[in-house]
This record gives sequence, C-alpha cells and structure tokens, in this order.
Amino acid sequence: MSAVRLPQIVRLTPSNYADFLWCRRLYFTSALLRVPASDAGRSPDQGHLVHAVLQELHTTGTCHDGAHVSSVLEAAQADTDQMRAFVERHARRCPAEVERAAHEVDRARFHKEPVPMFLASARIDVVWIHDGVLDVRDYKTGALRYERLADDPRARVQAWVMARDARRTNLRLQLRYEHLQPEVDDDPEPWEPADDDLAEIEEELRNAVADMWRTDDWKGVAEVDVCRTCRYRSICRDSVAPGEPVWPVLSAGDDEDDR
Repeated sequence: MSAVRLPQIVRLTPSNYADFLWCRRLYFTSALLRVPASDAGRSPDQGHLVHAVLQELHTTGTCHDGAHVSSVLEAAQADTDQMRAFVERHARRCPAEVERAAHEVDRARFHKEPVPMFLASARIDVVWIHDGVLDVRDYKTGALRYERLADDPRARVQAWVMARDARRTNLRLQLRYEHLQPEVDDDPEPWEPADDDLAEIEEELRNAVADMWRTDDWKGVAEVDVCRTCRYRSICRDSVAPGEPVWPVLSAGDDEDDR
C-alpha cells in the first residue's frame, strides 16, 4: 500500500487530470510525489516564448498591425521566420473586434457535494469577450492530440472551470485551441459545451477523484506506446521503455569544492 496520501481536497488541473487518465503511475509520480522529470522531453522554451510574444502583441497593440508585430518581435529578440509564421497563423484566428480581453487568466472552481470534494484550476492563455461569447483560447505549439475538444480531458477541465465565469457574465462559453505549428492543418472545431455537457464533466471529475481515493498501488500502464514518451520512463518501476535519467549528478570533485 502507498504511504503517500491524497490531500483532503484533491486538486485537478488540465495536465494532471490528463496524466491520471493516461497512466496512474505518471500522476502519482508527478502530482503526488512532485518528482522532477527524470527523462529529457520536448523543451517548453519555444511555447513560453510564443505565449509571451502573443501577450505583448495584444496588450500593447494588435497582431494585425505589421509594424507593431515587427517591433514586438525585435524587442523580444524573436524576429525569426518561424516566430512570424506562428504570429501569422494566430492572426488569422484572432477576433478582429473585442469588447474586453484578458491574458494568462487563472481560475479555480470548487466541488463540495456530493463527495468527494475537489478543486479544479486552470490557467487560460487568453479570454476574449465579443458577440455575446466568452471566447476561451489556448495556444498550442505541439502536436494535435485530439480531433474533438470534447474528447480532450484537458479541455474538459478548462470548460468546467470557466463555465462559472460564462454563467456569471451571461455569456456563451466557447473553448478553442489554436495550433500554431504549420504541421497541424486545422484546429479542432471550437466547442460550446451545453449544460448537460458540463454536468457530465462534473460527474466525470468526481468519479475520477473517487477512483484516486480507492487506488493504493498506483500501477503504471506498462505499454511501450505510453512509456516511450514518459518523462519518468528511466525511473518508473513499471516502465517498459529504456531511458537514462538526466538529473544533474554531483561528482566527488564538486563536493570538495563546496568545502
């Protein structure tokens, strides 16, 4: 039996909920033990830069102004063909006129009853308000994972969290993922979850948390297609994919230098 206990109120995020559905050992190692990734993966630097550039473009001007785009890219030392392609792909999807906008929006929503309790939180890249819609966007610089947003566990958490804001402001909730890599031909269709969808998501999340409370072995999936991309594949007891940990290792010389 695992000695690690769940917190009294389980916190769900889009990423850790997706991890739990993908592999319980992955969720256990990352969300509960909080172990730093042992295996090299795709660097997040490009994604962080894209998010920062798009935020700066919209808070100081518009992505439809070529001179402004050049100024922001030069200031960020990011004036490359690739970054310009990202911005151009975004600009084709960006609403031309909005009433209000907010970037890097953090929201949380608490479920109390029926038990078990949980707190779902999400960070949203940008929220546009236009045409009676709460337009929730997430920028993606990686591969397309789901053809339909309604099937994506990350999007389901985001929709349930943001539904409260939509209800409070009397706006229609619309969720959209903008895939900025040229390898992705089309974004998934924007999703406007209905009340029945949101009720289904809430029950789904509650059942997932109940399942977490019943789990004591946190066994991994042990399938090559799952393990070969896992960020813990070299240290996981259930891994069936080889890997070498990339954690920094202190040598004896490093110890002596610290004395």
